[in-house]
Amino acid sequence: MAAQEGQCPTCGKGITIPILDRFGRLIDPVTNQIVKQDPHPVHAYAAAGDRAPRILRLEDGKQMIECTRCRTLSSMASNNCRSCGMPFTMEGTTSDAQGKGNGFAVASLVMGIVGIPAFCALIPAILAIVFGAIGYAQAGKAGVEGGGKGVAIAGMVCGAVGLVMFVVMMLR
Repeated sequence: MAAQEGQCPTCGKGITIPILDRFGRLIDPVTNQIVKQDPHPVHAYAAAGDRAPRILRLEDGKQMIECTRCRTLSSMASNNCRSCGMPFTMEGTTSDAQGKGNGFAVASLVMGIVGIPAFCALIPAILAIVFGAIGYAQAGKAGVEGGGKGVAIAGMVCGAVGLVMFVVMMLR
């Protein structure tokens, strides 16, 4: 969609979508000059085409951002999807802007990975499943940034594998 005329999804104002060159620079299609200042966030939405998050207006008039990856609705002030963590803005692509992640989901994955080779120890596998369930529940809440559903699921699966290996070893 570069160099095409577009419309701002929020205010409806007409814009010309900048060109993204092979070095990642934005080029003004009218002047062929590098855009020195930070482009308006709408340019990033327009340049992303079909991958751009959609801005929806709810029945009560409130605007929300719909993630193109998981279809979760997030507030207009969000830099990332509240469920899967997909960045909506340039600020959302930096690790500092993503804020704290889902600690229980990460702990679940770590315990699950430890629980597989240490299948003779029951505790890491159980902790992986418990932490994974808590992390998965937290990933669905609006206030938790960084999502973590996939990490929590991976932790629970690894924990379950470790648990099954423990049971099989005990039954021998």
